[in-house]
This record gives sequence, structure tokens and C-alpha cells, in this order.
Amino acid sequence: MIAGTLGISRSAATASRRMAIAQSTVVRSLKTSAALAQKKQGADRTQSTAFIKKEGGSNSKKLRSGTATAVNTVGANPEYYVSNVQTNLRTLDESTANDAHINKFMEIDGAFLDGIGKGHLPGVLEADFKLFGRPALLYRKLTQQLVDQLAKHAGAEATAAAAAVPKRASVIDGKNGAGKSAELMKLASVAAASGHIVIYASSTVSWVNSSRPYAPANDSDLFVQHEVTMDLLRSVASLSKEALGKVPLGKSVVVGKKTLAADKTLADLVEFGIHTPSLAHDVLENLLAIASAQKQVPVLIALDSVNTLWCATSYTDQQDVVLPASRLRLVNAFLPFFEGKAAVASGWVVGATSYVEPRFMPKDLRLKLNPPPMVPLANADVASDPSIARPASEVPFEVIKVDRLSADEAQALMLFYHKTSVISTPVTNALVAKKWVFADGNPREIFKSVTTYF
Repeated sequence: MIAGTLGISRSAATASRRMAIAQSTVVRSLKTSAALAQKKQGADRTQSTAFIKKEGGSNSKKLRSGTATAVNTVGANPEYYVSNVQTNLRTLDESTANDAHINKFMEIDGAFLDGIGKGHLPGVLEADFKLFGRPALLYRKLTQQLVDQLAKHAGAEATAAAAAVPKRASVIDGKNGAGKSAELMKLASVAAASGHIVIYASSTVSWVNSSRPYAPANDSDLFVQHEVTMDLLRSVASLSKEALGKVPLGKSVVVGKKTLAADKTLADLVEFGIHTPSLAHDVLENLLAIASAQKQVPVLIALDSVNTLWCATSYTDQQDVVLPASRLRLVNAFLPFFEGKAAVASGWVVGATSYVEPRFMPKDLRLKLNPPPMVPLANADVASDPSIARPASEVPFEVIKVDRLSADEAQALMLFYHKTSVISTPVTNALVAKKWVFADGNPREIFKSVTTYF
């Protein structure tokens, strides 16, 4: 019994000594880690400002997302965190859209972007704006030419003889990444700031790619898209609220069972369409008819990805036959303006093409916009032979080609990338020349070349 008791005591003592040794080891390890952390504090990679707890409770921990996101880098390790340089940019409007700002970056008005709606920016512009930390675009020589054309179509320069000639729509065309969508957005932004009625669709792809609900119309062989039409009306109301209020209806307008008096304005008409989705198409068609006929307030109709108006859609009819875009009532409302069958009395109709989704770029339209080189037929008999087909190159609208960037524009582009910390490499004339030549002056290709590391 005594031996057993002694054995238990020795085991307890051994366990106690082991526990003391373990505790001592842990204490020494913690002291060593603290000392090392203090020495390496200047090179701590884990101290990210995104994980610093803010004062004011748990609700203040969240960081906002979007173009207005601001990350506080105070106290961050400068070896790993570089603050965006806050460059002073002028806001693009009717007063700043002039020759003095060519080759300079300008900021798109926030109210205009709110009118377009979150997530509705064309192409890759939304990602670019987040990267820059602001919605900024390069004001090019072409931009100034488009602004001058806008003023010409809206101003008093039109003579009686010119007014007798129907105005043709214009379509901005060019290679992928040339900046077609950016030019159209800048034009719409200036028009909105100068008091135009702006009917701007940042992309018409959603009209034809079967991503939005549709249904057969009750009174025709067309198909209606109440939701997307209502969204368009909401955008028009936001971009042109004051301008719409200046144009009276002029006569009683019947929409469904509702009759709007002649003294009501286009603002009342659009507001009714927003709150009555089932009649949104009727409201849009009345809006286009009244706005395009009056001369009191200029109108800008601007459609991006305008090639979708002539494409085969992703929708089908009741017999599972693919619908052409012209069978959609929304498309059918704008098609006459781009086919020379309708025009605005004061203002401009402009579109921009997109080659991002080839299925929505009709082959015949592509050939007309970019006809292949053809050798003139010198032999009169051969030229008059009807069996010899020559590709048609005539379109019912004026084509405005977006040329490649000039060397000065490319330099302004890369300097802005450097100022906004998109690139850290110093911008030299040699670097600009290299990137400009290799990218053939295409702004998107230049962006890819300066931001691709592998």
C-alpha cells in the first residue's frame, strides 16, 4: 500500500513538472513573437486598411462599393499600398466642351450617371471608372467634332433650304475598343447638360438577347417588352426632367383609358408611362412623335449597339421561329429614325455599333459598314452584267468612323493612367511610341498592354 502511494505521488510530481515546463515554453514563445513583430512592424503585410475596425459600432465596418469607394490608407505600409492621386478634373458640360480641353480627361457628371442607372454603363466603362476612382473619359478631337455637330443640329444655323431636306441619322462605327461607346456617352452627357431631351440607351443588346420578359401584343403581330420600355422611360425622365416640362402636348393624348389634356407636358406623359407599365410602349411612341415634331427644345436620340435593330434576336414566336428585331415593338419605335423614314425637327439621331457579340451584328450590315476593296470594272459589258454581284455599301444613315488615337491622345491617355496609379512605370515618349504603334492606336489595346504583366 505504501509503495503504491509513493508511485502515485511520483507520477503527480512528474506531471506537475511537465506542465510547468510547457507553460514556461509558451511564455517564452509569446515574448519572442512579440519582439519579432515589433522589429518587423515596418514591413507588416497583414495590416490591410480594409480590415481595420472603424469606430462607431459594427455597422461602420462595411466599405462602400462602386465608383465612389474610398479606402483610407492612413497608416498603411507604403511599400504595399499606394494612394490614388486626386487629380483635379473638369466636369464635362456645355461650358467645358470646347477646344481648350482636347486631349484632356474630363469627368462625367454624376447626375447623368445616376440617370443611366447603376450597372447600365456601356461596355467596360464601369470597370474603368472603378479602376480610375472616378468616371473620367478623354476629350478627343472627335469628341469636339461631335459636340459641334450637336450644336449645329440644335441651333439656329439650319436654313430654310436645309430644313426642307430630311435629316439623316448618324452611326458611329469603328473597331472593337476604338471608343465608340465612350464618344456616344460623352455626347449624351453634353446634350443633357445643355437642356436637350435625351433619349439615351447605353446598350440595346438587352432588348434582343432574351434577358428581359416579352409577350405578344394584343393588337398586332409585334411583341411587347413592358419592363425594359419602362426602364427607358425612367432614364429619359431622369436625364431630361426640365426639358420635358417645357414641351406641351399641344393636343389631347389618349393612352389606354387615360386622356391627357393638351396643356399637359411631355414630363406628365413620361411620368404616366413609368407608373403604368402596360402602357409604356404607347407612351414611348407618343413621346417620340411629339418630341421629334416640335422645335422648341432640341432632342437627342442616342442608341448604343444600334446594330441590334437589324439583327435576328434570341426571342422566338409561338411557333418557335426566331424573331427579327423589327418584330419587337420597342425596336420598331426607333427603326424609322435610322432608316430615313422619320427625323427630328430639332436635334440629332445618333447610334454606335458594337462588334462584341457577333450574333447581333448582321453580316450584310457589317459588309456595308466595312466594304471590301473592289477593283472598278473597266469593261462596260462586264459592268452591266446583272449576273456579276457587287456588294452593296449604301446605308440609310451617315457613318462616322472612329479613327485610332493620335500620338498626342495616346500620351494623354497613358499620363492619366500614371496619375491614377493604374501604371507605375514613368511615361516617356519612347514608351508611348512603343505602346501606340503595337496597339495600332486602339485605346483598349493600349490599356491591355500597359496593365498586362504575364
